[in-house]
Amino acid sequence: MAKAKFAPKRLLIVHAHPDDESLFTGHVIADRLAAKAEVFVLTLTRGERGKVKLDELKALEGNLAAMGSFRASELQEALKAYGSVQHAFAGTRAYLDSGMRINAFGKPIKPKNLDELALSAAATNVIADDIIAKINDFKPDAVLTYNSRGGFGHPDHKAAHDATAMAVRKVAKSRRGRAPQFWVIAEPRERFDVELGNAKTAPVKKAALEAHASQVAVGAETYSVVPGKEIRYDRPERLRLSSPSIFVGIRSAFTFLWAMPLGVLIALAGTMMHQVRANDAAQTPIGLIVALIMTASLAISLRLLRRSRGALYLITATLAATVFWLAQRQPGGELFIPGNDAGFIWAYGSIGICGLVILFPKVQPGAWRRSSRGHR
Repeated sequence: MAKAKFAPKRLLIVHAHPDDESLFTGHVIADRLAAKAEVFVLTLTRGERGKVKLDELKALEGNLAAMGSFRASELQEALKAYGSVQHAFAGTRAYLDSGMRINAFGKPIKPKNLDELALSAAATNVIADDIIAKINDFKPDAVLTYNSRGGFGHPDHKAAHDATAMAVRKVAKSRRGRAPQFWVIAEPRERFDVELGNAKTAPVKKAALEAHASQVAVGAETYSVVPGKEIRYDRPERLRLSSPSIFVGIRSAFTFLWAMPLGVLIALAGTMMHQVRANDAAQTPIGLIVALIMTASLAISLRLLRRSRGALYLITATLAATVFWLAQRQPGGELFIPGNDAGFIWAYGSIGICGLVILFPKVQPGAWRRSSRGHR
C-alpha cells in the first residue's frame, strides 16, 4: 500500500506550548515554506509553567504572567527564523500551561493541583471551537498536531490532539466530508507515512531552537530538552496521516453513565435517612445531618479529584430532579419527603450545597495547605 503524500499548500499546525512548533515540526515548517506553501501555527498556551534551562532566568519560574510573556517573545523570535509563518494564540479564553508531574510508573500526568484555567482542565469542545474558528478562517488543506498519546504524554499535548481531532470531525460533518487532512506527529518506533528534514532544513530548525534558549539547550550539532539526551538538528521528523477518532467526540458522554445515576443514588439515600432522629431528649435530626454531610462530601470530592464542574453539574441536575419527584405524592399515596422542617431542609439544602460547591471559584487542597502555612 502506497504511503500518503504530504504536500499541503495551506498547513495549520496546532501546538500546546511555545517551542513545540520548533521541537516537533521545525523541519515540517521549513520544508513547506521552501515549497511556497502557507503555514499557520496555532499555539494554545504561552508555556506559563515551563522550567528554564538558564540560571539567570530561574526567577521566572512560578510567575505565570512573566514566564508566559517571556516564552511568547521567544516564540516570535523563533518564527522569524522560518520566514513568513502566520501565528496566533488561542482562544476564546486564555488557556494556561497545565504543567505536569511524573507518576510512580514514570509516566507524565496532570499535576495534583491543576489550575481550572489550564488547558488540560478545559472541555475538549471548548478548545475545539477555537480550532474550528481558525480552520474556517485559514482554510487549510491539512491540519497537523500530536498523536493521540500526546507524543511523550504531556497532558496539554493530549488535550491539543483531542481538541484538534474533534475540530476536524466537526468541520467534516458541517462540510459533508470536505475537511482538511488530519496528520499527526509519529513518535519513534511508530508507523509513519512521511519523513521530512535533512541538511537543508537543519540550519532553519537550529536557528528557531536557539530562540527558545530558556527551554532548549542548544549545541553546535545537537540540542536537548532532557539532560543527557542529545538530538541532531538534521534528524528527520515523521508524520502519519490519521483519522480523527469518533471516541474523542463522545468521550465526555461517558460521564453520563456514572454521574447521573450517582445523583439519583444520593437523592434516594438522603431521602431514606433524612427523617431519622436520635433517641435523645432533643430528638437530634441525625439522619438529616448525615445526608447533608454525605452530599457535601461528594460534591467537594468531585471538585478536588476531577478539577472540573462537568460531572457535578450532572449529579446536581439528577439530584434535584429526583428530590423533586420524591417530594410529590406517589400513586400509592406515599410521600417520601414530607413538608416538615427536615424535609424542607433536605430538599433545598442538598441542592443548595451542590450549587455552592459549583459556584465556589477554586477548590484546591494545595491552596489550603499554603494558607495554613501563612503564605499569601
